[in-house]
Amino acid sequence: MSYHKVIRSIVTAYVILLLAVHWIIAWILQLILIFFTYPFMGREKRQDCCGFIFRFANFISTDVLNPFWRSQILKPFPNVNGKKVLIMMNHLSAADPFLMVRVLLPLDAAWIVKSGLFRVPFGGWCLSNANDLKVCFKNKREGLETVKGTVGVMMEEARRKLCRGRPIAVFPEGLRSKNPEGGLLPFRLGFFKLAVEEGATIVPIAISGTDKCWPL
Repeated sequence: MSYHKVIRSIVTAYVILLLAVHWIIAWILQLILIFFTYPFMGREKRQDCCGFIFRFANFISTDVLNPFWRSQILKPFPNVNGKKVLIMMNHLSAADPFLMVRVLLPLDAAWIVKSGLFRVPFGGWCLSNANDLKVCFKNKREGLETVKGTVGVMMEEARRKLCRGRPIAVFPEGLRSKNPEGGLLPFRLGFFKLAVEEGATIVPIAISGTDKCWPL
């Protein structure tokens, strides 16, 4: 095994261990929140709070406590208070959603997530508590075709979130790019149409280099 592969394995194991620990903590904190706020806090507000807890835990594990990754924000995220907002990013690595949390904080958003990730212990349970948006692909390996009837349900839930002021974070390419130097993949148009229909603001974020920090 080459030196680079050894280092990569160590980094991956360290990050996964950190995530596992913080996912467990986040899940427990979510349950405590749900239990103590159930009588007086609305369901959607609880879900939003659960989302923030989960994202902040990811920020701590992959940014604050991770000496292997260093990210730089070239331009601060704009003030979007009072607006319907869709956040759209290119997709290079499994690290993308974790590193983007730092860009958005203290803002949180509902993320579009592959359905299989909701089954991941603790992390997936946190996603469910946050009611993030589930996209169901037929081809689990490539994620090219969605399960019939599921997209409309997801889009209507996204519309409800957007209309009540919850930002939506989406990778419009749908898949990670296997060739980061080869340009963007074709966009899926569903969320662009939603933005037009609802008069929402699209905030684009360009991601670079995450394929090198965690090329998964």
